[in-house]
Amino acid sequence: MKTIVLAGLIVTIFGVTFAHELPDFIHVCKKNDPNLADCIKASVNSLKPKLKTGVPEYKIPSLEPLELDELVGTSGGNIKLMLKNVTVHGASNFTLLKLKANLDTLNFVVELDLPHLSIEGNYDVDGRVILLQIRGSGPMTGDFTNCKALVKLQMQVSKRSDGENYLKLTELKTRISVGGGKLNLRNLFGGDPVLGEAVNTAINSNFDSFMKEIKPSIESAISNTFTGITNGILQEFTYEMLFPES
Repeated sequence: MKTIVLAGLIVTIFGVTFAHELPDFIHVCKKNDPNLADCIKASVNSLKPKLKTGVPEYKIPSLEPLELDELVGTSGGNIKLMLKNVTVHGASNFTLLKLKANLDTLNFVVELDLPHLSIEGNYDVDGRVILLQIRGSGPMTGDFTNCKALVKLQMQVSKRSDGENYLKLTELKTRISVGGGKLNLRNLFGGDPVLGEAVNTAINSNFDSFMKEIKPSIESAISNTFTGITNGILQEFTYEMLFPES
């Protein structure tokens, strides 16, 4: 779940940093800047107060809290996972550790750190993880610490019917690490209190193993959700608007 938040931060960073006709609190990075990566990092850091409350006129959601309507992921047929009406606290307290930008290949690599995230929402899960059959739907809460993410974004330029060039996100890959965490899934197995408590205890007692198995499903949810969000932002601006020469 925390991977979804990390990817959301990446989308926000690039969606705002390169938009055109920006207010004076946003620093624009030029395409021919020899220190483009450093420029983007400085721009993101200056934007953090605005990202906390959101920038509605640029379709950028608030990061505090960050609200996600629906996230769907699958993991090789082992488990199906859907999250709905998710509220995340702590997403605005991110640190941008590293950033690489290549405008020739339109490839971006970002490393983020989030010290603490808490989430609440609704889940629907069915499958097998850490040798346990898990099935149920209902409210959920989670608490995660020392989260780090390495996110790779691949974009391409395509010409649309209006004759203009537009950017499109074609691939988003994320690798994460989590220092620790705790989940509480209510109403497992139709509300069976014995099975529900046993599964929650097993998950939290084997949290690292649980995250290792559930990670592909979360990464699938990231791709499904944030690729669409990113492209929704990008379609508002031509390539030349997003990356001015000077």
